[in-house]
Amino acid sequence: MVDVDRRDKILEFVRKEGAVLPIKISKEFNIDTMFSGAMLSELVNSGKIKVTEHLKVGGTPVYYVEGMEAKLEDYTKFLNEKDIRTIAFLKDKGIVEDKGLSPLQRVSYRIVKDFAKSIVLKRDDGSKEVFWRYFLVDEEAAKEKILDLINNKKEDVKVKVEKQASLEEPALEEEVHEEKELPEEKPLEEPLQREVPERIEVKKKPIGDVVKEFFRVNGITVWEEKVIRKGKDVNYLVSFDSRVGKVRYFAKYRDKKRISEGDVSLAYNEAGKLPLLFLSKGELTKPAKRIIEEEFKGVIFKRLSR
Repeated sequence: MVDVDRRDKILEFVRKEGAVLPIKISKEFNIDTMFSGAMLSELVNSGKIKVTEHLKVGGTPVYYVEGMEAKLEDYTKFLNEKDIRTIAFLKDKGIVEDKGLSPLQRVSYRIVKDFAKSIVLKRDDGSKEVFWRYFLVDEEAAKEKILDLINNKKEDVKVKVEKQASLEEPALEEEVHEEKELPEEKPLEEPLQREVPERIEVKKKPIGDVVKEFFRVNGITVWEEKVIRKGKDVNYLVSFDSRVGKVRYFAKYRDKKRISEGDVSLAYNEAGKLPLLFLSKGELTKPAKRIIEEEFKGVIFKRLSR
């Protein structure tokens, strides 16, 4: 009976505060954090309160009541620096289209689900378009705005097509024929896909040696090694001496011929608050070079000898 009364008081306190951490419950009711966490979990299971999916403070989620989601904004400062920027961008825009975002933003919104909510638009032909809304933007209002955006795009396309048709009908026909031929070029990619495994099998043994040799020559100490995909994707926690003292880096090795902006963005996100050292035998694509120079300043990319 005592627990029931205490649980009701905790529920009332959460409703009053809007969003809380277990430590605050512990201090308010003079109970240990394990017990307060258990009480809050019971309230979540009974549907009386909610808990954040990704947002955590010191490894602990935030508990809140429906209708008080705005209180979660007080905790955005506990996100990593990159997610703080992407969420601030989404808050400013309200609604954004996924395909118009940078790789970092796409990754961030798929992870920070407490602040970024997806809306998937399904077309009659089976294709899908993904949009993101800031979590405080009303879902129905967001859907209406998305439909308006889609309709406006259709009108713009219709006007452009009509203008092109009136000016150059033959040229329009040629463009249509060229687009029809595009799907037929896809099979040309298959031989490339078959060649990749053969090269990886040949290079499997030297990969670790090449990376370790790079670390040895440059006086880099490896503190932690985590194999994501054997011979292809490995994460390291390393340190080395600099002019300002010993510095720590998150190092990523990827075995690919061409490193894309998506590869760099994912590694940058994995690095968290640590600077990134990206290693590969492959070369950077132009978009990847641009994103390092313009958005991810401080990232070090080193191409290893084959």
